[in-house]
Amino acid sequence: MLRNRTAALFVYCALAWGGSFVAIKVGLGAVPGAPVFFAALRLLTASVVILPVAAVLAGTGDRWIPRSRGDLAVVAFGALFITGGANALLFAGQQSVTSSVASVLFSLNPVIATALAAVVIPEDGLSWNQVAGVLLGILGVAVVAQPSPSTLGGAHVVGELLVFASALFVAIGSVASQRYPAKIDTVASTAWSLCLGGVLLLPTAWLLGEPFTLASATPTFYAALAYLGVVATAGAYAAYFTLIAEIGATRTTLVSYFVPLVTATLSVAFLGEPVTLALVGGFALIVCGFLLVNRRAIARMVA
Repeated sequence: MLRNRTAALFVYCALAWGGSFVAIKVGLGAVPGAPVFFAALRLLTASVVILPVAAVLAGTGDRWIPRSRGDLAVVAFGALFITGGANALLFAGQQSVTSSVASVLFSLNPVIATALAAVVIPEDGLSWNQVAGVLLGILGVAVVAQPSPSTLGGAHVVGELLVFASALFVAIGSVASQRYPAKIDTVASTAWSLCLGGVLLLPTAWLLGEPFTLASATPTFYAALAYLGVVATAGAYAAYFTLIAEIGATRTTLVSYFVPLVTATLSVAFLGEPVTLALVGGFALIVCGFLLVNRRAIARMVA
């Protein structure tokens, strides 16, 4: 029974996050020029759903309320990097890149996190295999982005850089959070980070001159927002942390490499976006990089 539930949660995360890149693309078309405002709406919608869930999951006591310095630091890093910063960059980048490209570039974040951890946490130093894995991941990004002197100023290159920065922000937030001992429940800290991240993105959108209006929003936009907030954020985060508790972080991280497959399928079916050889090749290099970086952990899993 537990194995069936674990498999269901894994599939749910892959499907929910795979569909999120398509939903972002659909929603951006309904609120042109307001990607950060749209990202704020996603986070605030998710926080309304997941905060009560976090309170219930935390059980008795107040482990769902941040109190210590460690709790506040984890929530702050989550809001600035993992939720707020990463979503703002991702939504802005997806204005000019396809859903499939965005999902592949974003899947690099576990590889980046491993490299950053080696710098920030000395005992997590990189082996030669891990160095090779990081380099393979970066090469995969280059294959997907296909930079050239003639396209460096193009909108799609800027979009790819923004999505890559989004993956970098997730990695920075994840590694930085490990530096602070927190007593707060993990789902609760994520819920507060979603809420604070959404609040911070509202003035950011205003400073960027984005319109605070949904006058042109269609039922499709609200469906995309509901999907992003409830299914792909509140539900998926709760499922993700349940998986970590049941099968460990390394196995759970593998879901990141099923997400682009789901996104590619959905983007072809609903958006008519192409799946190029460069996209497939770059994704394969990123997956190989991840396998090298986590070679020992994966070997223990299959032993």
